[in-house]
Amino acid sequence: MGSEPAIIEFPELKGHTRRDYWLAIIREILYVHRFINKYQIKGIKKDEALSKAVLGILRLQAIQEIISQTDLCYEGLLMFNLCDQLPGGDLILETMADLSTFKKLDGSNNSKSGDGMYSISALDMISNLGFAFGTSSNNSVEAGLAVGEITVGEVTLLERAVKESKNNYEKMALAQATVDGVKVEGIDTNFAVMKELLFPMMELGKCLLSLAFWEDPLKSLLFCCVFTYIICRGWLSYAFALMLVFMAVFMVLTQHFSQGKSTHEVKVLAPPAMNTMEQLLAVQNAISQAEEIIQDGNVVLLKLRALLLSLFPQASERFAIALLVMALALAFMPVKYIVLYIFFETFTCYSPMRRSSTERWMRRLREWWFSIPAAPVILEREKEEKKKK
Repeated sequence: MGSEPAIIEFPELKGHTRRDYWLAIIREILYVHRFINKYQIKGIKKDEALSKAVLGILRLQAIQEIISQTDLCYEGLLMFNLCDQLPGGDLILETMADLSTFKKLDGSNNSKSGDGMYSISALDMISNLGFAFGTSSNNSVEAGLAVGEITVGEVTLLERAVKESKNNYEKMALAQATVDGVKVEGIDTNFAVMKELLFPMMELGKCLLSLAFWEDPLKSLLFCCVFTYIICRGWLSYAFALMLVFMAVFMVLTQHFSQGKSTHEVKVLAPPAMNTMEQLLAVQNAISQAEEIIQDGNVVLLKLRALLLSLFPQASERFAIALLVMALALAFMPVKYIVLYIFFETFTCYSPMRRSSTERWMRRLREWWFSIPAAPVILEREKEEKKKK
């Protein structure tokens, strides 16, 4: 086969029904061969798996000829396609690979299991239709009562896996319905919803910033003392564990006290409606802001590249010394003292005693950063050569 990929096009003016139809069939063939290769299925079990795929394709073709629906779900009618999409579908395929129902049951086996009735295999069904696969073409078996893939009166592993996957799919469908129901249109409306959902995190961030900038000195002092004691005693992991326990208890109590009540809906103040021109301007502003963020990120990366390549020797020397000091600290200082130093430097730099020195050092740091040149960038356009037929 050639190295270039094969492209199959199904032009259709009204929609993409034909493309979806043939794509589902091609995927079914690929999935059944992937199933065979994954579980190393050989012999009659391989023929059985291929027969199941062929029967599914024939069933799909028959339904397509009978029903002329444009919104027909092709993947739901093909077994290996469906197992690829269902939650727990891999467990169904694994159970199918382990089941002995892939093996053909001869007459002696049926006679030994006196009270057991087994379903006719897919290999027998496709043989009756006039097709033959590999080693199974010369074998014949007495057809039994077709009751699907289960034994009458018993619950097989395959049936249990299918039921579990079905229950999980129903839960996932209900969850997806709620997801589709909360989707709103418009950038301003989605931004308002996101802002309302992030309100607790924003308030927590504001509270931490207030403590870091010492807007209320008493609260900031108490916060620093408590966390300093926790870090010095080595209780930081216990503090995070206590936070997780608090969240779990909060969830349990919320579930207990909200029984029989309606779910808590998120109330969002809808922004004023915008016309088409205002929406286009909002999109343009959002794209411009995203472009500025990407440009700032590129500038940071180019300046770091300039530091690493020593394009500005004086700044690179200071940066190298800072990296060496951090490396020595990480190598020889206990982690507890490093965490304590980072905490102190973060939450005491704007205290009344250190505010003036911190502002002076931040000004010098900004001046040092702005003095670093960015590494040059050269844009090259790839020359496209048109092939003449």
